[in-house]
Amino acid sequence: MTGGLTERVQQTVETVWATLLGLEVQRRAAASAETGVDQCWAGTVRISGAWDGEVRVHCSQELAHRAAAILFAVERAAANAAQAEDALRELANVTGGNLMEVLPGPSQLSMPSVWNGEGTPPHPNGLLLSRLHFECQGEPLSVVVLRTEK
Repeated sequence: MTGGLTERVQQTVETVWATLLGLEVQRRAAASAETGVDQCWAGTVRISGAWDGEVRVHCSQELAHRAAAILFAVERAAANAAQAEDALRELANVTGGNLMEVLPGPSQLSMPSVWNGEGTPPHPNGLLLSRLHFECQGEPLSVVVLRTEK
């Protein structure tokens, strides 16, 4: 399932970013060296039911703000932190919802949550099934799929 899941994650990310935002993403072999955890935000959805796990969408604060500007039809400078968090929640929700199609079901998707660089960052709590790195408009983006215990 891991090889098929990796392909599906890549297809899903490319489709979601193109459809929702009109943006192209390019897959990268590894994370950008200049982007540290403190520069990254994360949107997370949990999947529970026949399959339990998490889907996390990590991106730079700048990319979250750019996504918000597109989703809320405002200039980039006018996109505030709350809108950027909402945009990242939506991207995590749509990504997780699309990935549920290839996971055993029936399962349910949680409400998405966001980590915006404050407090303790989310850490993998489960079996890492997929971690893909991308770039969008010169900014880092990654998607992680974890299998968790019930």
